[in-house]
Amino acid sequence: MQLHTLLAIIAPAIATVQAGCFGSGPTWDPTKNTAVSVVDQICNSNGVSGFFTSGQTKSRCVNIRDHVRAQFEAQWTGGGSLSLNDGDCKLRLKNEINGCSHGGETITAQWRFK
Repeated sequence: MQLHTLLAIIAPAIATVQAGCFGSGPTWDPTKNTAVSVVDQICNSNGVSGFFTSGQTKSRCVNIRDHVRAQFEAQWTGGGSLSLNDGDCKLRLKNEINGCSHGGETITAQWRFK
């Protein structure tokens, strides 16, 4: 396979992911495990996963420790409607916890996670 063919194949996949960590605010430590457990609890159809219409955001604000709350969000930025399954919700929100000490935001495949 030639290089330009390979780039033509992988370029759309690369272009669909945008990510960034927040540079300030409280850190997850020492309660990172608590935050991960919260994600397991809120990624369901009554929380931040399930059916979405275009532009719809679902969020939950949760106490992580004394005087520290975390806002977890999922948003469908594409057209029409689509469902976010619980497993994908958990994976993506946990990536924001494990990948960024202050949390972060990622857009992938027209889903925004924060």
